[in-house]
Amino acid sequence: MWLLITLLMTCSLHELAEASKHKHWPWITNVVNSGKHGKQHDVDCLAQGSNGNEYRGTVSVTVSGKKCLYWHHSPGYVAVSRRGRPHNYCRNPDNRKGPWCFIWENNKLVRRFCDIPQCEAKRNIPKQDTEMTCGKRIQKPRYKIIGGLRAAIESQPWLASIFQGNTFSCGGTLISPCWVLSAAHCFPLGKRTRKEEYSVYLGKDATNKTNLEKEQKFEIAKIVLHPEFNSEDFNNDIALLQIVDRNGQCAQKTESVRIACLPPLHQMMPYGTYCNIAGYGHERNDDVPGNFRYSRFMKETKVEILSDTTCQKEDYYADRVTENQFCAASPKWTEDACQGDSGGPLLCKANNRMFLFGIISWGEGCAVKNKPGVYTKVTNYNTWIAEQTGLQSFTEGIMYPQKR
Repeated sequence: MWLLITLLMTCSLHELAEASKHKHWPWITNVVNSGKHGKQHDVDCLAQGSNGNEYRGTVSVTVSGKKCLYWHHSPGYVAVSRRGRPHNYCRNPDNRKGPWCFIWENNKLVRRFCDIPQCEAKRNIPKQDTEMTCGKRIQKPRYKIIGGLRAAIESQPWLASIFQGNTFSCGGTLISPCWVLSAAHCFPLGKRTRKEEYSVYLGKDATNKTNLEKEQKFEIAKIVLHPEFNSEDFNNDIALLQIVDRNGQCAQKTESVRIACLPPLHQMMPYGTYCNIAGYGHERNDDVPGNFRYSRFMKETKVEILSDTTCQKEDYYADRVTENQFCAASPKWTEDACQGDSGGPLLCKANNRMFLFGIISWGEGCAVKNKPGVYTKVTNYNTWIAEQTGLQSFTEGIMYPQKR
């Protein structure tokens, strides 16, 4: 009997392999890492708030106690180990709610979730933010970026700073304990980007200083760039970074580290609304008129959301702004996002919470008349964010004030 089943499996898998040469299989590219590589972001426990994308431990039984099948027995999945040997460790290669594996059940190949140990919580650190506690901050902001003033990170505690090696690269926004939202153009190599070259800091007042009492540092477990990002017009300029620290933990809630709220799908603030932008980018160099220099310090300011009609005027950007973008500027053209602020947030206040409506994307010059900043419209991507991260409850915008 078992010999017959084995022969049937062998034939079926052979047929699938042959068919895949002629037909697209949506799961055929899944690679299941073994975790034998010694990477700092390979963790053997489940971080609080994580769905286990980064899990690289050796648990190989399901919640019900059944032994997992080796991945090479599963069509479309490739097990990668240090020595090229197959393995049957639980993994989450397709953003389900947790690590899983295949087992035989009732003569069928089925997926079943695994019982992965939780990472030990850090001591003396408050619990993580949730979609119910998002968008809150303890310090009133002081305004400036281009033409702006320095501010403490507590006024923008969701602001992330992304480093390539030891060099500051871009900004980002913490939208859940394990995920940062940024701009796709911050990773010019696209699919060839090596996530090991990057790190993410939260709670950072300045890019050239370290404050261990405030800051949290993370490796990048996964980079997801929008597949339709266009480097010519910056359409779909959005990226997701899954973060994890050396202890397998995601971001912990403190006064200097919080998550921003996401508004509901396709929600936008009315034209004329003033919203906050923040970053570590260029500022005017008063020593050399007309020149700019990196701020290094976190700065923030307010800009006004402009109508599509205004932004599409001939002396503005005409037809260069896509349906996935919007414009914002200060009324006197004295304050703006600039180089180095890319990927950072545009947040608007609603019901005493800060909601992420825009990602700093592009613009002509900095604080130039009739050339406003252009921002990725975040609420066009709620569904995509949920699909890539599993953050269904975070992306529903449940804390946004509802009309009665």
